[in-house]
Amino acid sequence: MHKEFIKTGRLDKRYGKDLNWLFELRGVGDYGAMIHVSQHDAEKAIKVAEEFLAAIKKLI
Repeated sequence: MHKEFIKTGRLDKRYGKDLNWLFELRGVGDYGAMIHVSQHDAEKAIKVAEEFLAAIKKLI
């Protein structure tokens, strides 16, 4: 659904990139037996998610 908002310009393109990064980070967290999410990345992920939620709330 977020792709529709990005394509129409209702949501900035950076949110698409941010969501892709979060999805990749989730994969590391779920399946990365040898690789772990750093504290820095975890804190950044929280900030990115909060910013995305704030942007979406403005649209609904």
